[in-house]
Amino acid sequence: MASFSLLTINSWKCDGAYAQRMRLLAQGLIDLAPDVVALQEAFTAGDGSADTAARLAAATGLRALQAPARPRLRWLDGREVPSFSGQAVLTRLAVQHAQSLTLPSSDADGGRVAQVVQLQLGGYSVTVANVHLSHVGGACGDALRQRQLRSVLDHLDQIGPRSLTVVCGDFNAPLSSPALSAFMGAPWHLQDSFALAAQPREPTHVDGSGHGQVLDHVLVVPGLCLARVEVTSAATVLRADRPDGRGIAPSDHSALQVGWRLSPAAGPRPETGGP
Repeated sequence: MASFSLLTINSWKCDGAYAQRMRLLAQGLIDLAPDVVALQEAFTAGDGSADTAARLAAATGLRALQAPARPRLRWLDGREVPSFSGQAVLTRLAVQHAQSLTLPSSDADGGRVAQVVQLQLGGYSVTVANVHLSHVGGACGDALRQRQLRSVLDHLDQIGPRSLTVVCGDFNAPLSSPALSAFMGAPWHLQDSFALAAQPREPTHVDGSGHGQVLDHVLVVPGLCLARVEVTSAATVLRADRPDGRGIAPSDHSALQVGWRLSPAAGPRPETGGP
């Protein structure tokens, strides 16, 4: 039997009060002590003046694995700098393999990747797919997100079953959306970790009109799990809607933290989830 916890958060590039937010985020990670952190919009300045993943890794003692993406000129401390806004995984678990997967894109929103990291926890293997799906709205956005998630799941199916396979991050859509709901049934049967823990979902992002949205998820791919998987805890943490006395929150997205317990599965190995 083995246990660990995973936290996922969209770290909001270099927007807002970046330096102050990084201090809050670092302290939050120290306090929550996750074993694996999945970051989306992990900012890296081309001139080396800022690196979200490296800074948080140094503060927490975790190892940083980066998947830079979406190169842009962005404003940092009043100046425009070349930069990346991709994914990063911070972990204290042993790393077996890490790679970037180029996702389907459109002219309105290109350059997105998924980060796929294979980890080892004692005798158990864990695959984490860290995603940030397209922000494009409407039916076109739903179709693009569906293609992107299908691409990730097909890749995970090629990797094959592990003790636990998880897709997490900012999906830019609720589970009930056309982009995601198709994967909650056959053949993938994705499972929401909060539902497995019998915990209610809370908004992870508030839009410009003040409407709370559940855009971030931690999903189990049951057909690609060899172990008996238990979700021991699931909570919305580092709340974007609860800023400090200065009005600053760690990000414009709240984080999700999920605890896992893995044990040997009884009976035959489950079939893989792919079509």
